[in-house]
Parts: sequence; structure tokens; C-alpha cells
Amino acid sequence: MKVNVEDITQVEKRLQVEVPPEVVRRAIDRTCQRLSQKVDLKGFRKGRVPKSVLRRLFKEHVEEKAIELIVEESLPRAVRESGLQPILRPTLEDYGELKETQAFTYTARLEIRPDFELPREAYVGVEVEKPSEEVSEKEVEEYLEALRYTFAEIKKAPEDHPLQERDVAILAFKAYEGDRPVPGHEAEALYVDVGTGEFDERVEKAILGHKVGDEVEVEVEYPEEALNELLAGKKIRYHVVIREIYVRELAPLDDEFVKKMKLGFESAEHLRERVRARLEEERRRKAEEKLREDLLAKILEKVDFPVPERYVEFKLAQMIEGIEQDLQQKGHTFESAGISVERLKKRLRPVAERQAREEFLLEKIAEQEGITLTQEELEKKAQEMARASGGRLEEARQVIMTYMVPKLLAEKTLEFLVSQARIQEKE
Repeated sequence: MKVNVEDITQVEKRLQVEVPPEVVRRAIDRTCQRLSQKVDLKGFRKGRVPKSVLRRLFKEHVEEKAIELIVEESLPRAVRESGLQPILRPTLEDYGELKETQAFTYTARLEIRPDFELPREAYVGVEVEKPSEEVSEKEVEEYLEALRYTFAEIKKAPEDHPLQERDVAILAFKAYEGDRPVPGHEAEALYVDVGTGEFDERVEKAILGHKVGDEVEVEVEYPEEALNELLAGKKIRYHVVIREIYVRELAPLDDEFVKKMKLGFESAEHLRERVRARLEEERRRKAEEKLREDLLAKILEKVDFPVPERYVEFKLAQMIEGIEQDLQQKGHTFESAGISVERLKKRLRPVAERQAREEFLLEKIAEQEGITLTQEELEKKAQEMARASGGRLEEARQVIMTYMVPKLLAEKTLEFLVSQARIQEKE
């Protein structure tokens, strides 16, 4: 077998592979043997159909399967001989004619990690600000107030009650572009927590002060980058009818209210302490995430390297799949949520590219610093996963070794970078 490497870019290569005639012949023979076991031809016993007959009657099928077999068996070896380390499965680009007595040639495209210079001073001792972890009394009060709204009793409002923020309204509406209805943008009884923006903050603001039975017209202009293609860049007129209004009866935040919540809190003071602790934990987590994000951004500013386009596409596909799964858990699809997948991809592409660049950067730093995962660290993670999921330890070990090693190594490398950074506490 002959293998030749052609440079497309620094991170994209093309393999030209030539397979000798004897390999081609064996692949055709094996394909015909498998096919012979499956076909029923008059005058021949199953498994005894001559190769010449199969090649004549099933020419395209035989050649297609034989080529698949040749590439499947020769491409991994060709990659090894080339000395390249692809980051994604190589893709078949082109191939020649399949003839039993001649060599078969094909080309495959593959992507590799970028090779770039990264001086140690570019990532050690980087100055970065860490956001404040302090939680104010105002934030605690706002969270507690939100709980009051969540657990408030909801009762039908008097007929002359003007709609106010945080009332619940049952709306009928239709959306129009000019005089044409917008497909899928209408409802006869939409539940809206007014003032939260869960429907549309501009529409919700326009209906404030109105009463049951009132009809309201409001025009909303959507930006060009809106995810819904039916709305993007357009002026949409909403015709809204207020069907019903419900008001919340807010109870005082005392011990009695806390017990009615049935969330395991003993008193209002106990609830306040737990809320503050939760907010502080969340603030610490977000501050750490922001610190790491800013640290990586500062390092990336000091180095430039190409990223394989197909790897960006791979990261983007992962993100889209994650969003789709989140929607499905809420009983939605992209279509029912009014989200254009193409517009979503366009918006998320810079994020996917940044993630890819961060991965390659962290891999480079781990390599230069000799950062690795010890067996003890992997075992600890497996035990934690098994305890959290209630599964078997052996299964957790397999999951970690198959899917999580790169992520765990990146986290360890990030911890190293943080330990080496000059961190300024932000007020």
C-alpha cells in the first residue's frame, strides 16, 4: 500500500492511498461470498452462486460494498503510516474505478490539532480580575420576594381590576405582518405572568392598566438576528384580547408562610440563612467561571493558530443537540418553540469556535507542563460518579475512560493556570 500526504492547510490534510490488486481481489471475493449467502437465484443453491454471476447481476452493489471494505480496512493503517493523528474520523473524498486486476486509489481528508508556539510567559503569571463573591442584603430580599410570588395564592380579580405587573392574565391573541396572519402565532387562552417577559415584554407593557374584555393593538419590531425566521427583521402587529385576570395574594414572609411552603424550613430565619448560603455558593461558582473564562481569553489574545473548520462544525452540532434535548424535556421542538436552527447555528458558531480554540490551548499547555491524570484521580472520579448515579463502579470507570478523560484533563490544566495567575479581587 502506498500513502502520500498532501497539505490542504496547517490543520487539514489529504491522504492519497493506493491499494494493491491482491487486496482489491480479496475484498471483491469476500463481498461476493457474503452476497451469495443472502440471494436466491434460480438454478443456484444459496451460497453457491458463482462470483461472475454476482458481479454481472449486482455490479453496483458488489463494487460499493467492496470499496467500503477496502477503505474500512486500509484507512486506519494509512493514517498510522502517515504519522498523523486525526481529531475526527477521516472522511472519504474521492476514489477511482474498481478493477479486480488493478490497484485501487482513493483520497481521504482528515483534520489534525494545530501546532503552534506558546511561550510559558504567555500563560503563567497572567493578571486577571476575579468578580466579587459578596452577596448583598438587597439580593437576599429580592430572592425572598420572588419566593413570595411563587407561593402566593392566585384568585380571580374583580371585573374592574386594571391589569398590573405580576398579575396573571389569560390572553387571546393573533399576530399579523401587515394584514397577513403570522403562521403559528395565535392562541385562544395563553397564560401569561405579566411583567416577566415570558410572552413578550413589549406586549406585556402595552396591556398594563387594561381590564377584562379590553382589546389592545401593539406593534413590535424584531431585530434581524431574531431566531424566529417568521419574525426576524419585521414589524409584527399583535391583536390582544384580555380574557381573564388573576391577582396574587402575597402573604407576609413569616414562620407560618415558610411552613406552608413545605420545603423543609423550620422558620423564616432558617429560610433566609439557606437563601443567603445558596446565593453565596452560586456567586462563588459564577465568579470562578468568569475568572477562568477571562483568563483563557487573555491567553488566547497572545497566540494565534488555525482551527479545523470541521471540528468547529462538530462542536456546533454538540451544542445544537444539547439545546434540542433541553427543549424536548420541556415538551417542545425547535419548530414549536419558533426557533430557526440555521439562525441558531449562526449565533452559536463564534461560541463553538472559541470552545475549540480553548480546547487546543489547554491541550498544548498540558503537554508543555506535563500535566496528566493519575490513576488515583480517575478512580476517585469514578467512585463519585457511581455514588451520584447509583450505578456500578465498573460502569462509571468505563464511562470516564471513554468519554471524560479530555474534559478532566482540561479542568486540571485550568486549575494549574488559576494557581499560576495574578488574581485581583474586584470590588
